[in-house]
Amino acid sequence: MVKLIEIKNRKNKILRGVLTLPDNIENPLIVLNLHGFGGSMSGYKYAHTHLSRVLESDGFGCARFDFYGCGESDGEFEEMTFTGLIEDTIDVYNYLIDSKVTTADRIILSGHSMGGYVASCVAPKLQPIGLILMCPGGGMWYGCKERADGLKAQSMQYADMEGLKFSIDFNYDLYNYEPFSNAMGYDKDVIIIRGTEDKLVDNRACQAYLNCYNSDKSTYVEVEGGDHNFANIKAKKECEDAIIDFCKLINNK
Repeated sequence: MVKLIEIKNRKNKILRGVLTLPDNIENPLIVLNLHGFGGSMSGYKYAHTHLSRVLESDGFGCARFDFYGCGESDGEFEEMTFTGLIEDTIDVYNYLIDSKVTTADRIILSGHSMGGYVASCVAPKLQPIGLILMCPGGGMWYGCKERADGLKAQSMQYADMEGLKFSIDFNYDLYNYEPFSNAMGYDKDVIIIRGTEDKLVDNRACQAYLNCYNSDKSTYVEVEGGDHNFANIKAKKECEDAIIDFCKLINNK
């Protein structure tokens, strides 16, 4: 079953998303998936859409949505803040529980790139049953304030990000969320997945994330030949297979 959903966030703005549920399975495990910077709930080359279908075929649900200021949700890109991304995630998580879609002990939090950064910050607060980080983008924190200061020195309040109007205030807000200290405090199962050809998120960053978690409950998977978006058929399948295996692990506990 595929259902379009609309969720009012705490600021009374509409977040639009898609809920995919397997047929004839009561209270399935649901992956709440977060998209990356400048992206949408469909993912690069529809990767998140395809992942939701793979999850459904294996008996798992998937919820995905556009952050405020992105895709089909309310707002403009320049209004997006990192605090807002965190709040949106918590609001959608609570929606899934409050609307009786599922229960708190049946939600896995997942994120790609910036979405992984957000997921890592939210996980200690929500304590989902599992955490999936696909090439988590905590590295975007480094130098964020200095980049904003540089634009401000040129009397610029916005940068042109391939047609998206990006506010320097996003970086000033982002500066408050050092990635690894904010990831601390989550003690359940974690999988971190990275493509070996990823030019945006390196192995060192993933290892730094790995050090935030219980070594007995965390797994690091490197997908040979995969780039930041796992954008080839083999890499995409290996990433999806790792996620399915992780969901089965959680489901069988």
